[in-house]
Amino acid sequence: MEMLQEIEKDRRDLRTCLLRTSCRRTLLVILALSSFAISVAILKSQLQVHAFRITPFETLKVSTPLRQEPTPRASTCPPAKNVVFIKTHKTGSSTVANIISRYGLVRKLNFALPNRAIFQRHLNHISIPGEVMTKDCIYPIPDGQEYNIVTHHAVYNRTFFQQIMPKNSTYITILREPFSHLKSAYEYYKIEKYFVAKAPGTFDPSNPISSFLKDPYFYSSNGTNFTIIRNSQSADLGFREEHLETTRFQEYLETLDKHFSLVMILEYFDESLLMLKRLLCWELKDILYIPMNENSRKRILPYTEEDRMLYKKFSPLDHALYSFFRLKFAAVLKSQNKEFFDELSHFKSLLQEVRFNCMFGNTLIVKATQWHSEFEFTGEDCRLANMRLRDAVGMLYGQSFTHQHKNESKIVFRSEEYII
Repeated sequence: MEMLQEIEKDRRDLRTCLLRTSCRRTLLVILALSSFAISVAILKSQLQVHAFRITPFETLKVSTPLRQEPTPRASTCPPAKNVVFIKTHKTGSSTVANIISRYGLVRKLNFALPNRAIFQRHLNHISIPGEVMTKDCIYPIPDGQEYNIVTHHAVYNRTFFQQIMPKNSTYITILREPFSHLKSAYEYYKIEKYFVAKAPGTFDPSNPISSFLKDPYFYSSNGTNFTIIRNSQSADLGFREEHLETTRFQEYLETLDKHFSLVMILEYFDESLLMLKRLLCWELKDILYIPMNENSRKRILPYTEEDRMLYKKFSPLDHALYSFFRLKFAAVLKSQNKEFFDELSHFKSLLQEVRFNCMFGNTLIVKATQWHSEFEFTGEDCRLANMRLRDAVGMLYGQSFTHQHKNESKIVFRSEEYII
């Protein structure tokens, strides 16, 4: 009996041992699979980070291509090198000026730069409203050469620019929705301190737009001229309030429409840049950008719909100007085919890659697509894309000009005159 009990005990012990062994084996298999899965996940994340930072159009380089690389579309026109950009205030124009300046710097083109002494105001302006425009406003270039690029502030005067620029120059500018422009200019130029000083105890800094628009002419009286917040864009484009009559203003709009190959719209900035790229036959790399003069700490200024209507009465020229060209831009945009919007989507994605890589100074390798060949956006490209126009002035003077100023016959134009 005791022998049978011992045999049964040994049998139970053996079964327990087998079960424990099986469990251990199962546990080892589970641990091995888990370790492998974790390793794969880590490797995959590393590859994704590497792909995001280096080349956004592939995740892993292999010796045998998985697909045929796209063939870039052949350019059907030579790239334009003569560009007049009329830089309007607080419209995103600094970013556009950076793009065009980079293009000219890399290709060693000649810039039409302000010829001002260091002690003078408006060092980054070729001309301001009311100022006499002569050839002496422009820093001279060596005999036998011609100007290629205009990116500094200058009141538009067709006659003047035809005197200094090649006949095949392309004219472009940019506009912004006027009420948005008002809010931006109010913050950027710190106008509030003037309003508070003008009406202490009356002006409400917590509701500045409404306070100003209750009596806007009061705040611009006694010699204080806030042209930057009243018909500013029209003034930059050469129009005077004396020509406010409906027929005269309509003529002005139609003339601008004939003179300018492209009027960009800030609210459609990337779309505008893609149109610019196609107009000038430039490469996609040429229009990659990092926003300039962006106010990341801007206040949210309260306003009402009544404020909008009051401002439209106070600044009618800019509203009519913007409305005219925004409608034309919208019509052109609507007429674009699917391929345009596919390239636009690619462009927007690429901008995110550029901004990320430029934060760390990395080189971005962009693989070829149907719109461009493979190219690199290097740390030097990032430096130039971040360069403010005032920081570029030294480079522009040093690169473009070697001759001292020479006396030239003065051909005088007044920038406030309506000569376009």
